[in-house]
Amino acid sequence: MEIVIYSHEIVSLLISLRKLLQEEKQALLHNHGEKVAKLVEEKKDYIEKLAKYKGIGIESNKKAMALIEDINAVQETNLLLTEQAMSFQSLLLESIAQNLQNMSNTYSQNGKYNSENNINLLDQSV
Repeated sequence: MEIVIYSHEIVSLLISLRKLLQEEKQALLHNHGEKVAKLVEEKKDYIEKLAKYKGIGIESNKKAMALIEDINAVQETNLLLTEQAMSFQSLLLESIAQNLQNMSNTYSQNGKYNSENNINLLDQSV
């Protein structure tokens, strides 16, 4: 009887975690960094709650196992979205750093010292 109660609690936690992961996915897709950070903290709370049930056999609970598979898939997607966002941020920072190095100091036609910025966010050196 006790395992059945735990099983229902676990399923309830898994459903809530799946919903949280889907919210995280939407926040990642829409580039809402603050919301993602908040959701990650909430996700840690769920992991701590689920850790209390470690060792309880739920393999026979088809609903729980389906939720776990779904959670793994959404978490994998979120990881890929996070990696993609980090890659884009890194590329953007590299581009900005290169543009800062492309400053040229010249004299204008009227003989005054002129500092020009040759800023390009896209690499045009083909």
